[in-house]
Amino acid sequence: MAYRIRRAELSDVNGVAQLFNEYRMFYDQLTDLNGANEYIRERMERNESVILIAESEVECSLTDKLLTGDFGGFVQLYPSFSSVSMRTIWVLNDLYVHADYRQRGIARKLLQAARRWGNESGAVRIVLSTAISNKKARALYESEGYTLDTKFMYYELQI
Repeated sequence: MAYRIRRAELSDVNGVAQLFNEYRMFYDQLTDLNGANEYIRERMERNESVILIAESEVECSLTDKLLTGDFGGFVQLYPSFSSVSMRTIWVLNDLYVHADYRQRGIARKLLQAARRWGNESGAVRIVLSTAISNKKARALYESEGYTLDTKFMYYELQI
C-alpha cells in the first residue's frame, strides 16, 4: 500500500487526535481522546505546530481516482528560534507510527517530509531528542543524517 505525506488540515483533527492519543499512551499516559482532540485542534488553529501525516492511498479502478484512507502515522514540529543565526529551528517533538503500520518505511518518509518542510521554511535546523535506550529510533535518525550533539549539555527544569 502506498502512503502520501501531507500537512494535516483542520478537517483531519479527529484522525490526528486518535493517533496523538495512542502516541501519548505509548509513553504511559492515560487515554484522553477528548483532551488529545482539543490539544491538536488548538495547535492547528493557533498555527503553533506543523503536523505532517502519512495517509494511505488506494487507487479505485472504476473511477481512476486516488482515494485516501487511514492515517498511518504523524510527525509534529514546533517552531523555535536561533538568535545567533536569526532563523527558525523546528523541534521535532512527536513522531508516531501506528503499530499496524510499522515496518513499512512510514517513519522514514515522515522524517524526510519534515526535512523538506525545514528546507522550504528556511529553517537552520531540526532538533529532536529520544531516549538513550531507544536504539531503533536512534538508528533511524542517524540514517537520515541526524547527529548526536557533542558540543552542548542539555538541561531541563521541571515546573
